[in-house]
Amino acid sequence: MNLKKKTFEIPFIGYDYGKDNKWNFDALIGQFGNPIIGIQIKNNVEQYSADPDAYLQFHTILNQVVAIIGENHIVQKIDIFSKQTYVAEKSTEFLQHKYSEHFDGRLFKTIDTLLLFTDIVDQNTKKNTYKYSAKSYKVLRDKCLKIFMLLSQNECDPQFLKEKDLEYYINGVLSMNFSKTPSFNNIKATSEHLIIGDKFVKTISFVDVERIELPSEIETYSFLGGNGSASETAVDNFSFINELDDYKTIIYNQIISIPQQSSKQRELEKKKKKHEGVANNSPSNAIVAEEIDDLLHNIAMDGQLIVDAHFSMCYSTDSLEKMEEIQSLIENKLFMKGIIVSQNSYNQLELFRCCIPGNAVELKTYDLFTTTSEAALCFFFKESYPVNEDSNFYLRFTDRQGVPLKIDPSDLPMKTGRINNRNKFVLGPSGSGKSFLMNNIVEQYLTYNYDVIIVDTGDSYSGLCAYKGGRYIQYTEEKPITMNPFLMDKNEFNIEKIEFLTNLVFLIWQGADSTMSSTQKSILDNVLMSYYHQFFNGGTDWFENKTSEELFQYLRKYNIHEEDIVAEYEQDLKENQNYYDVLEIAFNATATDIRDQGRKLISLHHPDKNVSNPDYDPSKFYQVFEAYETLNDAERRKIYDETQLIITKTKSIIKRPENSDEWQHAIRNALIKRITELEEKLTVPELSFNSFYDYCDQFLPIYLNNKKHKIDESEFKLRTFLFVLKDFYKGGRYGTTLNENADNTLFDEPFIVFEIDNVKDNPKLFPIVTLIIMDTFIQKMRLRKDRRKALIIEEAWKAIASKLMGGYILYLYKTVRKFWGEAVVVTQELDDIIGNTVVKDSIINNSDTFILLDQTKFKDNFDKIASLLSLNKVEQNKIFTINNLNNKFGRSRFKEFYIKRGSKGEVYGNEVSLEQYLTYTTEKPEKIAIEYYAEHCENYDKALQLFVKDFTILDDKMENMVGLVNLYKQPLNEDVIEYYKQLQQQYSDQNILKIIDQVLVDRQMNLKELVESKKFEYEKV
Repeated sequence: MNLKKKTFEIPFIGYDYGKDNKWNFDALIGQFGNPIIGIQIKNNVEQYSADPDAYLQFHTILNQVVAIIGENHIVQKIDIFSKQTYVAEKSTEFLQHKYSEHFDGRLFKTIDTLLLFTDIVDQNTKKNTYKYSAKSYKVLRDKCLKIFMLLSQNECDPQFLKEKDLEYYINGVLSMNFSKTPSFNNIKATSEHLIIGDKFVKTISFVDVERIELPSEIETYSFLGGNGSASETAVDNFSFINELDDYKTIIYNQIISIPQQSSKQRELEKKKKKHEGVANNSPSNAIVAEEIDDLLHNIAMDGQLIVDAHFSMCYSTDSLEKMEEIQSLIENKLFMKGIIVSQNSYNQLELFRCCIPGNAVELKTYDLFTTTSEAALCFFFKESYPVNEDSNFYLRFTDRQGVPLKIDPSDLPMKTGRINNRNKFVLGPSGSGKSFLMNNIVEQYLTYNYDVIIVDTGDSYSGLCAYKGGRYIQYTEEKPITMNPFLMDKNEFNIEKIEFLTNLVFLIWQGADSTMSSTQKSILDNVLMSYYHQFFNGGTDWFENKTSEELFQYLRKYNIHEEDIVAEYEQDLKENQNYYDVLEIAFNATATDIRDQGRKLISLHHPDKNVSNPDYDPSKFYQVFEAYETLNDAERRKIYDETQLIITKTKSIIKRPENSDEWQHAIRNALIKRITELEEKLTVPELSFNSFYDYCDQFLPIYLNNKKHKIDESEFKLRTFLFVLKDFYKGGRYGTTLNENADNTLFDEPFIVFEIDNVKDNPKLFPIVTLIIMDTFIQKMRLRKDRRKALIIEEAWKAIASKLMGGYILYLYKTVRKFWGEAVVVTQELDDIIGNTVVKDSIINNSDTFILLDQTKFKDNFDKIASLLSLNKVEQNKIFTINNLNNKFGRSRFKEFYIKRGSKGEVYGNEVSLEQYLTYTTEKPEKIAIEYYAEHCENYDKALQLFVKDFTILDDKMENMVGLVNLYKQPLNEDVIEYYKQLQQQYSDQNILKIIDQVLVDRQMNLKELVESKKFEYEKV
């Protein structure tokens, strides 16, 4: 068959450059002289966002775009689906390099979206009726600027197209290959398809020219459908495009032509009357007339525009078979939407040319159908694929397609106000991949300036810790984790620290399940405050700046009250009175003064005059009489005065105050004297549990036996208190746990794992050890101010999730934010979070980020979780798409998870390289096998490389590789692998590892000896 050859005319004549006109765009000039202005946008609805409102919002934005551009203009929206190859990012960090390498070369889909605006060109006559007008050109430019502003305000990321952009997309369509350097080839046009180079190109038009069969009603979005839990998830009406695979490029061409409304209405009225006139002869005419009437009614009622619309899908494949297969898939999917596509699309070249950006004017009338703008926009594609987040701090997970995506879980959401803290709560049932995901997160954290402390009870992080060279600390009773939570400097001494220590002491005394009474809390708070006061202030003049009332308040703790101080002072006065004080005269009084005052006082205090006075003290009379007798005699007075002078020089004599100021001053001195004496007895030589216990032994008996407010034994049992605490005192069972300072090098370690599995069943020790580790993190948090910090608590959090610890957890969650840190709690039990007030009030209410793994097991009770985590219906629908999409082809094993930052969340995949899998694995046999390699290699990187190399050579399942290594108990060598493969050949239908194990038992030797034995004959196995 001879085909006519014809030159393919490019439908454009040039550009009007923005740089020459002070515009920020270039206008493409069409073949009829019509200007075309293009804007690249991002469809506003992210794929699988599941939010119906997002589709409605974008629909509204597009409707506003159509309203702004108005009559006599064409809106062309082109969504270009193409495939690109992932290129590995270079990294000096071994596992991150392997991660990138794992995805290198993987195909992934992209969506480029263009909006193009031009004037209508009437092609119904032999010559087009378009006439250039400078005024209409300016109107088009002004309208496009308004549209650009609208799109910017609604986060559509608009960018005006310039010459290089337009050339890229035009050339991409012409070659059906969107690459940096497109190569053009001849186009062979048939009635069924086009052939461009080695590609088969087909354009499917939604409009059948013989009869337009479209749905009578269409929404702005659809539902995912199916029978699964995600069936009610909102998706795009044409989301099936994302499911297509065997294509090179897909171009979804959406065109709305907005004619002059008044003339179009008159035309429709005419058409309606025409059909009504012949309705009796043909019922179909009555239906058409009714449809036109409904259309005109909607226009009148809602103010919608009448538009002529066209929708077509152009795609390319590398074979005719694939082209036909995709055609069948598209037609079936559209049929399910109520769209019966044209089977008479013989104008393939025409349809293809109309897919060229800006060339919608070539579209013929028979490829258009009339509808309202609202209805036409329901056919517009509204989704986009997620893109990398613009941040210097990011973690990499896969998108739903299976290629790495950069997301910022902390800095960007904080900056934009999406979250107010970095704390995280992780929930997923057993086997959902929580620890595996946390390993991935921690590994990436440690590529930044992060300090990470993990409290674990399942040996989940030993591999990562070995790889990173971190500190892996396991608690055993023989070699316990020792800390000194009482040790602090004066700057750290605050109410929160006292709160922590109060809870710790009570925890030791009463256990985690007890509730602290207000009396018990007050007593423990006071003893701790006094203990630290003695250490920090003892031996100093701290009292100089205190008022007398404050000093009285201080002494009341020690059962010393104001009346005690006054009585003691008066006794001292009494004991230190001289004869002049007794007679109440001055030291230089005359003989006459002594005689007159003495006789007066003798008469006043004479026993005969006080017989009826019950309070009379006869000793006073004898004091006065003796003083008078001595001072009234000049010789005896002289000797007395000389004696008093000597006494005054050798010691202080308390002088009786003569006014209120002197009295207050004297009492203050008495207070200070008593405080000094007290501090000499109650010294704190060092900060430790031992010294605290000693202090309690001295302080509490005094404090509890307060003569004014005595503490009853039922309120605070001192004997049992000291008895129980003695377990942690020197010589006790746990005597070192709270008395030995932590290894100072821990503060410089960026990665520490506390594995406390060995004490998880010790109800006394487990919560205490957990609390101490958490307090260690807080000290580290305060000291390492220039680094990010993360405290990750796996199931160990249950030990402290009691009412008793609620205040401390709340303090931790609120404080860590101020120090560039985060607290992360990981749990698997539904009952752990439902009804637990500590979790709800302290952990959940102060975590702005939630990570949920597969929640299928919780589906029946998920309403409770949703309520607790403030998950609306949209977010729930996203969660139930986890692991439920058909997106596993061509990927290694992965599990998806949902991360909610603030009020909104997304789903990502946790797919890693083999080397990362071996590092993160929580399977015990796999961990042991890797450890054998690590013991024989200079570092963990080399161990992983060697293991993967041997695994590749063995060419078998991972479980068989692991089993063989664990039997051999060291890295495999050529002999072992050869031996294994020979057995595989001989016993292809049997379990080889079981055979080897039986031989080892029978021969009573290990695998190494068996392999090295030259006498062994395989046939005897």
